[in-house]
Amino acid sequence: MAVCASIAAAVLDDRVARPAVDHNGAGMEQSVIKTAGRVFEVLEYLREVRRPVTVREISEKLNYPLSSAQVLLKSIATLGYLRYDSGLRAYIASPRLASIGDWVMDSMFQGGRVFQALSGIAQSTGFTAILGVENDIYAQYVHVVLGTRAVQFNVQPGTRRLLCMSGMGWALLAEGSDEHLARAVHRSNQRLQAGGQAVEAEFVKERVEEVRRQGYAFSKGVVTEGIGIVAVAAPGGMGGASFAVGVGGLITQLERAVDEVVPQLRALLQGAQHA
Repeated sequence: MAVCASIAAAVLDDRVARPAVDHNGAGMEQSVIKTAGRVFEVLEYLREVRRPVTVREISEKLNYPLSSAQVLLKSIATLGYLRYDSGLRAYIASPRLASIGDWVMDSMFQGGRVFQALSGIAQSTGFTAILGVENDIYAQYVHVVLGTRAVQFNVQPGTRRLLCMSGMGWALLAEGSDEHLARAVHRSNQRLQAGGQAVEAEFVKERVEEVRRQGYAFSKGVVTEGIGIVAVAAPGGMGGASFAVGVGGLITQLERAVDEVVPQLRALLQGAQHA
């Protein structure tokens, strides 16, 4: 899915020549077992639509063979994470599905208070608010609250961007050590080389140093022209979690609002740290 920009803690000017890499990580990894990937695609689709879904809908929306979709949904229901409503002839998420992840919210994001604060920022600024975490060589968007402006930064939870080539990634890397940064560059290039791509270590280092100097990220047109993200990372991997929060939208609108947005993001993290 083509989506907009990244979130981060450094300023990137579109005039800077950037290495051509796949920011989504698409095609870089083939290690996910197809069935396992499909299970989570179904669960993420359910989260998106928040209603019962039929076998045919899953087949068409996720491009699965009808027979495969039927077996997959039945298997997930047999395990107790979905239930089948014979009247609707559709599958519905069960309470067991909600329960398996509740500890993550409690341990990483103060029982959901970070999510609530993000909703407040999206409402007050009109920009889309995002929480991203470091996941291997990626920055992954784990929570998204869409903004209210006429032109939205429209991105789905689960979206991944390369740590080394995204604003959110630079924000996260800026909170780590130089050794961690070097390892991230090395691991990224190991993965990218199969597709004939690479990230430039000096380019990434410059972006991360910009983040450290100004204390927040403002990435401009990194993935989609005209779209930017302002982000701030949790200090030192707060609570053992390496994450950042930010807002995304039109660069021109963010430029006018950055002095308003950054203090709100910092206040969110400070409030979570003392919760």
